[in-house]
Amino acid sequence: MNFLDSPPMRRAMSKLLLAFIFYTVAAASFNGFFVKWTFRDFGERYSFEKMYDGTAHRPFVHRQLMITVAKKIKSSMSEETQEKFIQKYANRMAIAGHYNTRIDPHYFIEYHIVYLMTFAFLFLSMFLIREIGIEVTKSPTAGTAAACTFAIIFPLFETGGGYFYDFGEIFFLSLATFFAVKGYWLALILIAPIAEYNKESFLFFIATLFPLLAAKLGNKKNFFALTAAIFLSGLVYLYVKSLYAGNLGGSTEIWLYGRLDEIFNGYTNTEITYGVFFGAGMFLPHILFIAWLIKCTWKKLSPTWKNHFKIAAAINIPLYIIFCYPNEIRNLSMLYISFIAMLSIFIKDLITAKGEDDFGTQG
Repeated sequence: MNFLDSPPMRRAMSKLLLAFIFYTVAAASFNGFFVKWTFRDFGERYSFEKMYDGTAHRPFVHRQLMITVAKKIKSSMSEETQEKFIQKYANRMAIAGHYNTRIDPHYFIEYHIVYLMTFAFLFLSMFLIREIGIEVTKSPTAGTAAACTFAIIFPLFETGGGYFYDFGEIFFLSLATFFAVKGYWLALILIAPIAEYNKESFLFFIATLFPLLAAKLGNKKNFFALTAAIFLSGLVYLYVKSLYAGNLGGSTEIWLYGRLDEIFNGYTNTEITYGVFFGAGMFLPHILFIAWLIKCTWKKLSPTWKNHFKIAAAINIPLYIIFCYPNEIRNLSMLYISFIAMLSIFIKDLITAKGEDDFGTQG
């Protein structure tokens, strides 16, 4: 047998090809985000510079995971290594044409470490999203297509605002869900405080995992596992909150009136993504697409996944309406996993349909 045709080699090459496809899609998605928002580099109350200095307004300043890791990495680098790093990435960023960034030389190394981490979170998330899609549909093809689709449309969710820690959030939401559906309760407990340090909303997301983890562990053990995860996340939240208690802003911001105006008047909003016009906020065609997606897939979701969606919606939608800045669809992040599950089912239906065209009518 030719070595290149042997089963181990074929499996290895298939995995490499999958990784290359995901890397390419993630690169396109990340570029779409970065050109659109950078790291909010222009002196805003939540800019990278202020996040780094710990002077950003609350609650943005609470989201310190990547900043902290970047500081630790820089502190471990020798002066010679730091200089080589600056020379290498200064040239590459100039070639890439990221002229819309504003990087203070003092933060150059940390900025680029966070830049690389942000992309890595998105890239790694795609493998987790694929596993979630496979879990729901039992179809590797549907899972793969769902991961690519979610990644490429993610910059559209970054409407009205976008931040580097949103990519860490995708990763931890996907990782926590993966651990839940596999029954890895101890791993879930261990990653909970780290995920909370990235963004405080993870504390609420843990509750949505109850039906998914219960399917593997049973209600009693599941309850104790998630209670432990919530407890540790709560400790991290209180600790971080105490560090920045004197910063401007509040732990939450109330935007109810702005949200109501968006709901009733934002159905024609647009913005530039990937260099062209797309809908923004409560753009009507997007809302209709989501409604159609739910209609087409709801009956095919298992009771476990339906319960996950119901809990996520019950928590996220009220918080979104009251506390989240208008037009920022990214703040519906607790519904990402449900969206991925439904998207996976929808894609599987498309690729397995026989005698029907892509619109569900007879061919």
